[in-house]
Amino acid sequence: MLLEVKDLSLSYGSKKVLKNVSFSLERGEVLCIVGESGSGKSSILLSIIGLLPKHSSISGSIKLEGRELVGLPETEYAKLRGKDIGIVFQEPSLYLDPLFKVKDQIMEAYTTHFGKVGAMDRVVETLKKVGVQDVERVMNSYPHQLSGGLRQRVCIAIATVCDPSLILADEPTTALDLTVQRKILGLFTKLKEEGKGIILVTHDFGVVAEVADNVLVLKEGEVVESGSVWDIFDNPKHEYTKNLLSATYLKA
Repeated sequence: MLLEVKDLSLSYGSKKVLKNVSFSLERGEVLCIVGESGSGKSSILLSIIGLLPKHSSISGSIKLEGRELVGLPETEYAKLRGKDIGIVFQEPSLYLDPLFKVKDQIMEAYTTHFGKVGAMDRVVETLKKVGVQDVERVMNSYPHQLSGGLRQRVCIAIATVCDPSLILADEPTTALDLTVQRKILGLFTKLKEEGKGIILVTHDFGVVAEVADNVLVLKEGEVVESGSVWDIFDNPKHEYTKNLLSATYLKA
């Protein structure tokens, strides 16, 4: 088992955002977490990677390859981020530093864990792997000089340059047009084929149909339904899941 989450509860001050959430993830599996805005989807990812605000209170268990992450000191968590757990955020413009070239930002993610030896070769290799054609130009560009699709590829490169076993993705295609969205989802499929475990947060069942093996449906911080992608699409049991699916079909 790559990741096992049991009875995860989370509060921001007096507000409970997650309530006894449980699920597991194997290598080579894509789990999509689906729900409306404010349902707690992103908070699950932040709980796993240990980037919660100071006023938060967390309980339950999060085990990565058998190692308990809840209560892990920040010094230990820092060793895991990037190396064992990579994360891709929704809006690359907010995540990428506008003052540094792309190559420096990817290299920093690598050298933090492995040092400078071979770092540039690894940057080039990773950019090619995420589908960047003009590697030299992209490496030497600042984020604002790139398209939205290229910026998201750079973010995926940062998340995967250290070859982590677990990749978290928070609505990584929301700001992209449909053609670019499909290409980015194709990258996640390739990562899955390499044996990565992937948790992808979305509100779009179209994305779920494209990449998911299993689905977790979240409503107001609680899991209302979970199962294989086939179970969820062919035989949804909870009314909330049915409504989300109906909304997707109406958009289509």
